[in-house]
Amino acid sequence: MRPTTAITALLTRTCALVLCVLGSGCSLSPDYNDEDFYGMPHAVGTQFGQSNSVFASRLTCTDADDFAAAANYRVDQPIPLSAPAVTPVDHRSPDLQGSAPLSPGDLIQVNMEYGEGFNGDYVINNSGTLDLPVIEPVYAAGLTTAALAKKVELALIRAKIFRAQTLDVTIKIKNWAAIEVPVSGAVFSPGRVTINAKIPAQLLEEQIAASGDHSKQRLLSEAIRAAAGVRPDAKLDQVILVRQGWRIEADMSGILTGQPVTDHVLIAGDQVIVPSTGCFQPNLVRPSQITPKGFRVFMSNLIDSSMSNANAAIGRFSSNLPYGTRLLQAAISANCVGGKEYTNAPRRVVLVSNHPLTGQTQVVERSVEELMRMSYRDHVNPYVMPNDAIACYDSDITNLRDIAKTLLDIVAPFSLLSKEDS
Repeated sequence: MRPTTAITALLTRTCALVLCVLGSGCSLSPDYNDEDFYGMPHAVGTQFGQSNSVFASRLTCTDADDFAAAANYRVDQPIPLSAPAVTPVDHRSPDLQGSAPLSPGDLIQVNMEYGEGFNGDYVINNSGTLDLPVIEPVYAAGLTTAALAKKVELALIRAKIFRAQTLDVTIKIKNWAAIEVPVSGAVFSPGRVTINAKIPAQLLEEQIAASGDHSKQRLLSEAIRAAAGVRPDAKLDQVILVRQGWRIEADMSGILTGQPVTDHVLIAGDQVIVPSTGCFQPNLVRPSQITPKGFRVFMSNLIDSSMSNANAAIGRFSSNLPYGTRLLQAAISANCVGGKEYTNAPRRVVLVSNHPLTGQTQVVERSVEELMRMSYRDHVNPYVMPNDAIACYDSDITNLRDIAKTLLDIVAPFSLLSKEDS
């Protein structure tokens, strides 16, 4: 075959390939339906179940957008609140005497004259009680040291262990424990927060030898957090706690809204079940004590100017995103947005996710320009879930440029052969 004939045949095949790539009959876009994409608000799962025949009672998504939403309050209007478990002590009370109310986990010292067997260090238990020998537990949470001392005196006198005229109980604080406080209203991240937390090196040695114990790691919220947190479709106001055949329903939504929560203390043999509503609830997609703080995302951005993820500034910190990240934010973290406007704006971003209700792999594709201009629309800018994959594809302009370069690279050797033949 003559060189000119070979060149003509090669050009014909190359042009056919270009027309196939650019034409609609040879589209490389995946065939997908993103109406029920899991990371998209208003999406509804069609197939899901729970163990032990425990299902959510509300199976509609009517109020899914408002569930666990943070409430705002005005100072010039009455604030409706649920009754707290412990009534706060008035700071003007004479019983305070410079001491703050006690909480579970606080380390106290009990002293009384002729009180051998009772004197010592004690830790307020998870139930808020002080466990002294012989007598019944004394409820101490919310009391000051002076008020608790009077209560202990009365308990010892009623038990006929001491006489009233010979008993004088003194209680002192040795260590304040970390406490959980719900915070709501005009704050950036409403919910339940931990204050006065100490690192293990700061724990006092006296607490190890003290009577009683307190642990924040045996709560219902800790069990949920240990299971990587709740999904956006969880029915958070109907968490099931199964204990010795009995079922207890717990409303844990206050951990996100900043309302009081009854966080049950767990024992060995308990079973925790979080039912599913089948609805995507956007207010559950943010960091909290029972949702993930952050997650890993697999990213790929092999563009012309950056031949690898390392050169494209995609490292460990950019691929670990905070919970609640949307596709536009993840695309910016993947370095898919920015640069030359006419060549980079038409780029495409593909999000690959696994639907936890149906178990199916879902794929959505968005253009960078569409994400930038319509990021406020939920169906355009969905949420990114843990272990999702994000890939960025070049624009048609960049593709044409690379095809033209490829054609030149192919034709150049044959043009030299034709010149030599001539």
